[in-house]
Amino acid sequence: MSAITLDYALSELPSSQHRAGLAGLVLMLQWLSRQPGKRKGVAALTRLDANGAAVTFDEKGIAELFDHVYAAAMGEVESNALRKSKGKETVEPLRTEEREITDKAGKVKTKTVYIYPQVVPRGAFLLELDPTRQGERGLWVKLWRDTVWTVLRGVPAQRAPYEARAEKTATKDAAEAWKSLRKPDASDELPSTYFIGAQACNAENVQFRDVNRFLFLLHFWPFVASIYVPQVIGNDGKSSFEGRALAIPDIADLELFCEEYDEIMRERPVEVAAYLPRGALVDVVEEVGLDLIRQLRGQLAKKAAKGRFVDIVFGVDVVHLSKDGNNVRLLASTRVEPGSLVDEYERVKGAFWDARFRQTRLRALVRGERWFSGFDRLFGTTDYELTFARPHFRRDAREAFRMEAEMTESSDDVHNTGAPASTEEIIYRVVGGYLIRKLNTKHQLTWEKAKDNPSLRADFERYKERLAKDAFLAVRSRTGPDFIEYFTGTLCSVPQHIGEAGFLALTRALMTETDTVRTLTLLALSARA
Repeated sequence: MSAITLDYALSELPSSQHRAGLAGLVLMLQWLSRQPGKRKGVAALTRLDANGAAVTFDEKGIAELFDHVYAAAMGEVESNALRKSKGKETVEPLRTEEREITDKAGKVKTKTVYIYPQVVPRGAFLLELDPTRQGERGLWVKLWRDTVWTVLRGVPAQRAPYEARAEKTATKDAAEAWKSLRKPDASDELPSTYFIGAQACNAENVQFRDVNRFLFLLHFWPFVASIYVPQVIGNDGKSSFEGRALAIPDIADLELFCEEYDEIMRERPVEVAAYLPRGALVDVVEEVGLDLIRQLRGQLAKKAAKGRFVDIVFGVDVVHLSKDGNNVRLLASTRVEPGSLVDEYERVKGAFWDARFRQTRLRALVRGERWFSGFDRLFGTTDYELTFARPHFRRDAREAFRMEAEMTESSDDVHNTGAPASTEEIIYRVVGGYLIRKLNTKHQLTWEKAKDNPSLRADFERYKERLAKDAFLAVRSRTGPDFIEYFTGTLCSVPQHIGEAGFLALTRALMTETDTVRTLTLLALSARA
C-alpha cells in the first residue's frame, strides 16, 4: 500500500480536541511544505476548505511528520536540591552553579543550584510564531514546552516519543500510526495521553475508544490550544500559580482559522511577568476562553470582509490541569460561547489594578452575575488590610462605579429626571454625601477650601479616609437589621440630595435586598475614601 488519503469533515469529528487536532495537522503540513530540503516521503495537504480537509500519507511521510511533531533535544534544567532516584539514591547533577539572590531583608546571599539534563520538546512551527523568539528560545514556546513536559506528558512513560528523538534512538510510534491508518475506520483504545479526560473505563465500565483516523488527529491539537497560567491569591495577598489552563478552540471554519492562526500567534504580547509571558497570566480560569475569543475577533476585525467572527469558532472549551506527583489532575472544565460577554470582558480586563478586585469582578462576569457579586464574601473573609487599606483596591472600586454609571447612561433612553438611575448610584451618592458633610461638621473642611491649598488638601484626604474606614469597619461587622439601623441612623443622618424617587428606591432596596445594599455600601466607602 503506497499511500492513503484521509478525508475529514469538521461535522463528523466528535470533539473540539479532534477539530483542533485537524487544524493542527493542517498547520503542521503547511509548515512542513515550506521547510528546505527534499521530503522523505508523502505527507501532503490535498484539500482545505471551510468544512474540512483531505491529507495524503505514505509510511515514510508519516515517519517524517512524527519526527517534527515530537522533535526534541537534550537541554538543561536548574534544581534547588539534589534529585533522588526511586531507590532514594542521589542522582548526580551535570554540574553545580552559584547564584546570588536577595532575601526579604535585602541581603545578598549565595545559593547553590544543581544542573540536570532534561529533554526539551522543540515545538515545530510554534517557535517561528513566538514574538519573543531569540534563537531556539522564546517565552511563549517555553511555556508550551513546559506545559507539554509537566502536564500533557506529565507521566514519565508518556514522554517516550520525545526522549527517543532527543537521544536519536529508534521509534515505533510512526509505524504504529501507519499500521492503524491502513484500517482507518477500525477502533482502538483512547488513552488520556492524547485525549484529556479519557479513562480505560468509565463508571459504567464502558471503554474509551476512538476510530483510528480520528485518534490520529489527537497528536496535533496541542499545537493549536492556547496555554494560560491561572494565578491564585493567598491570604497574605501574594500570588502563586496553579497548573495550566488550556483554551481549545471548537473550530467552525477550518480554512479561515488556519489562515488567521499565524498572525494571531505573532501578535501575542511580549511583556514579561515572573519569567512568564504577561499575556498568559489569568485571574479566573474561565477567562481564558474569553481571551482567546477576543484575540480571534480582533484579528478578524482587521479583515471584516472575510466573514463574521461567529463563523470561525463555535466556542472554546477550557480545561484546568495540574500536576500532582506523577498524576495529572483535571481541576475544572467549562465552555465559553461567543457573544456579548466578550465585549464586557474587553471593557473589564484592563480596567482594574488590584489582583483581588480584578479576580472578583472577572468571576462575576464569567458567571453571568451582577458586577458586585462576590465582594460580600471577599470583605467577609479577607483582612481589611488587603482590601480597603490598599490604594489600588479603592481606586478600582471607584473605577467600577464609574464604568457602571457610564453603561447605565449609554443604555438609558429616558431623560434624566434628577433621580439616580440605579441602586448603585443611590448608594454611591449617599456615601459621598455622608463623608462630605461629616468632614464639614466635624473638621470644618470643604473641598472648595482645600482643593487649592496643599496643606488643607492633605488634611481633607486624611480625614475623609479615616471617616470612610470607621464606617467601613462598622458596616462590615453588621448584617440584617443591625446593618439597616446603622445605614439609616448614621449614613442617612445627614441631609441627602437623592430626590423622593431615590429615597423610595433606597427604602425598597434596604427591605428587599439588604445584603446587596450592604455590599454596595462597602464598595462605595472604598471608592469614596
